[in-house]
Amino acid sequence: MKMNSGISVLSAFVNWKGAALALDYQMEIMARKGEAKKNQWNIRRMLSILKSQYGKDSELQIDVNRKIPSGMGLKSSSALVSGVVKAYSLFNDIKMEIEDIVTVSSRISRQIRVSATGASDDLYASVLGGLCITDNRNAKLLRHYRIKEKHYIIITSKGRRSSYDFGKIDLSFLRNAYERMFQRLNSYNFEDIAIMNGFYLGTISGINMPGEILNKLRFNIMGINGKGPSLFLQYENPKTLERDVEILKKDNVGFLVASSTNISSSHEWKNE
Repeated sequence: MKMNSGISVLSAFVNWKGAALALDYQMEIMARKGEAKKNQWNIRRMLSILKSQYGKDSELQIDVNRKIPSGMGLKSSSALVSGVVKAYSLFNDIKMEIEDIVTVSSRISRQIRVSATGASDDLYASVLGGLCITDNRNAKLLRHYRIKEKHYIIITSKGRRSSYDFGKIDLSFLRNAYERMFQRLNSYNFEDIAIMNGFYLGTISGINMPGEILNKLRFNIMGINGKGPSLFLQYENPKTLERDVEILKKDNVGFLVASSTNISSSHEWKNE
């Protein structure tokens, strides 16, 4: 099965309300009878938690084609957790609706300390695609939008940022601003909200824009991806994006190309 990556639109660190946009740069997860590899300590912990809850077999071998880099704000942890939960449910014939997958995955994300908020916005985006707006306190999906295809370059930089550790920062001074952003958020202005979100959290994180490189590019919109360290560049014209990819290659900048997309729901997944 394939799980979506994504970018931050509204980070839930401030007041638990979050939003994420799915991208079609995906993580492939395959499951079969066996034992999780010793170096897959997070997966082993996830399976142990699932077995303690459902009492079903947790002896699964999970193979992950991890195209999504970790620690870059691209929702790799959410893609992995939701994929493992779905694989476990399919393998053990446990019926789970999308809401169940996200609720269980959100709890596990907090338990294994890959997310301070449970990241239900990221989890819904990994499963549903599109733009997902959530209340992360109870893992509830508030609004879901199908988004017209847009093209993005994600510039990744050196270093990683832990979502769990970032969640320990006191951001209460941003609550009023984030409530206004949440009230304004819709399918037409989500990129404006994403830019504001990245400005606030990226400034706190100390993100530095690579000015010399960005001056060469022809993107429409640029922003810090949530807390960073990655940046997102949005394009209307795929040919312009391809031009800029070549520039980034020559400048030896780490990059990831993806488009927003609408993936089929988990009801149509098969364990293959």
